[in-house]
Amino acid sequence: MSEPSKKPSKVVITGATGHLGRAVVAALAGPSVIAVSRSGATVGHAPGLSCDVSEESSVAILRGVLGPDVVLVHLAAWHPPATASTTPEDRRRLLDTNVLGTMRVLDAARGGNVARVVYASTFEVYGAPGEGAIDETHRTYPRTDYGATKLAGEHHLAAFAYEEGGVPTVSLRMPAIYGPGERTPRALPNFLAQVAMGERPVVFGDGEDLRDQLHVDDAARAVLCALERGEGVYQVADGQPHSILEIAQTAMRVAGIDGEPERQERVKERRDFHMDITKARAELGFEPQVTLEDGMREQLGWIRMGSD
Repeated sequence: MSEPSKKPSKVVITGATGHLGRAVVAALAGPSVIAVSRSGATVGHAPGLSCDVSEESSVAILRGVLGPDVVLVHLAAWHPPATASTTPEDRRRLLDTNVLGTMRVLDAARGGNVARVVYASTFEVYGAPGEGAIDETHRTYPRTDYGATKLAGEHHLAAFAYEEGGVPTVSLRMPAIYGPGERTPRALPNFLAQVAMGERPVVFGDGEDLRDQLHVDDAARAVLCALERGEGVYQVADGQPHSILEIAQTAMRVAGIDGEPERQERVKERRDFHMDITKARAELGFEPQVTLEDGMREQLGWIRMGSD
């Protein structure tokens, strides 16, 4: 495990009203926190600051709340509704927010204006990694515009660290994050929505496709680890590959529904994906704590309460 740096006196979080942002704010105790978002809403105990990173004005706004003892956590990003078929407008928004927005955030941090930067990246930077667990040295070759923009953010972060004389920067590559507050349409929340209505979840093909999962509390835990430790790129997940069938069966189990998921003909080619988190464990001290079953049970409860 790497030696920890000095504890920050303040943490500034962009994208603080998002799913992960709210969890990070809730998990932080000790340093003061500023919750940056387009709305400027207060998040938990953190005062809000209105700032849209897709606008040039964001540089001056952010620079006003940064400083040499501040850690900047950059979570603000935009994800299109359908990553496999982005429109021209989607691509413009991806560039404005995820690429140029990240560059603006880093411009605000230049000149010794931060102690370190923590950035939320994605497993989509890899594209189609193939069989077996992959580590951080695996080739990056995104197959989505979203993945390409997040990889560009990683590269700009690395350039910033070099240009700024070694300011520590950490990029956390994460799978899709689940847990209360998730609203992204994909297999896990879709299965939970189906069982919440008393229906059997639908699995296409044999359901043996493997996916990593990460509960929002564990994702926030990884961000907190990176506030004081590490430098470079780290993969963060729950450490286990889960098949689509297993996720569907878990949804039924936490809902108390007997039997097996409904099967339908496969419509997409099989794609397995599993990240090795050895480096994050060793250098960040990250250890996932939420099991898939416990996390899905919690999210199902949130859905049944009305998803507020």
